[in-house]
Amino acid sequence: MLTRRTILSIATVPVVAAAYVVVMGGTGACATCADLLSWATGAGSPAAATTTAGGESTSSTAVRPAGMFTVPLIDLEGRPTTLAAHAGRPMLIEVWATWCGPCRKVRSIIKEHETALSEVATLVGVSVDQGGPAAVTRYLEKSPGPDMLEFMVTPEFRAAIKPLDTQNTIPKLVYVGPDGRIANLSHGANSPTFMTALLRNLGRTKSAAEPDEAG
Repeated sequence: MLTRRTILSIATVPVVAAAYVVVMGGTGACATCADLLSWATGAGSPAAATTTAGGESTSSTAVRPAGMFTVPLIDLEGRPTTLAAHAGRPMLIEVWATWCGPCRKVRSIIKEHETALSEVATLVGVSVDQGGPAAVTRYLEKSPGPDMLEFMVTPEFRAAIKPLDTQNTIPKLVYVGPDGRIANLSHGANSPTFMTALLRNLGRTKSAAEPDEAG
């Protein structure tokens, strides 16, 4: 006869396993986990409208969100959200803070080369400011940066980048492929040539979520 302790121990195994699959599959650190996570989120979705960083709406065949596209974030209105609407396109995420001088330098580089970068990727800012969305909004009103989608960090986001985040510093630049997997994480500034080339190459890599072409 099973004891209560034995039953509880057995019951916790699926929970721990599921958490492992979500974290490791979401970051792309475990290919099998990523496949399981993609399968669990369902196959395919109908055509949908996608909003770019510049506010333009384009209609395209939606790609099943996976990896970083499913990680919870908080927008500057304080509402929970994800980047699911931007799945299927490379993404450049700057992890920054309003008080961080090196972060402002990275933002100035992105702003100067905004046109070239936005042509090959969705540009995203994730702030770690403890003052919350209001602090970031006030800063951006006084010091407008590049045309990026702006969000606040969450514990889930920190967990998603942790396998590749070897330094507890900002700024960080996170390069995400069309399939939602992190391709590279850099600390500090990168040259605009490096950023553009890496994002362009990611765009040329076929998303795992896209169907194979006939022939």
